[in-house]
Amino acid sequence: MKKIFHFSIDKMPYWLGLVSTLLFAFFIALVLPDQSALSLANGLSESIDTSWFYNAASLYRIAESYGESGRAFYIQQRWTFDLVWPLVYFLFIFSLSSLFYKSIGLSKMNRWILSFSWIAILFDYIENTFVSLVMFNYPNPTPLIADFAGTFTSLKWIFLGLSFLVLFLLMILKLIQFFLWNRKSA
Repeated sequence: MKKIFHFSIDKMPYWLGLVSTLLFAFFIALVLPDQSALSLANGLSESIDTSWFYNAASLYRIAESYGESGRAFYIQQRWTFDLVWPLVYFLFIFSLSSLFYKSIGLSKMNRWILSFSWIAILFDYIENTFVSLVMFNYPNPTPLIADFAGTFTSLKWIFLGLSFLVLFLLMILKLIQFFLWNRKSA
């Protein structure tokens, strides 16, 4: 895994940064609003994925409010759209972070800061699995799975936030480097 991680940083093509940025913008502008509208149309007025944290009781309450057809839609949406969306945001964050990291010329010893997006996508998929299992089994309780679902959601948001923070800081460093380099050559 470590070799794949380092290889993916070293061999990151510029075109992937461009394509992932365009794809991310497309999802933000068109796909996410469409999926949100579909969720509302199917009775999913309260979103689990955008919550910072919830406990098992809250998850069961939300599952009840969705109704049978809403829970079925939720599961279908998690295993179609929400398989793709994490890949889109992961490619965007990781490709741009890798490209900025390389272009700045930072030490290979600090590459661990680029791993946050890998961890975020892992927790996103675990969250989707756990919540889908709760929705599928509802009204039967799913001990431990329902208890840990909220934890994985929080961990997803923490690592996703760290990923965006790293990307933002790398962009700032690149801008500083660019202006300092232009000032020296002027």
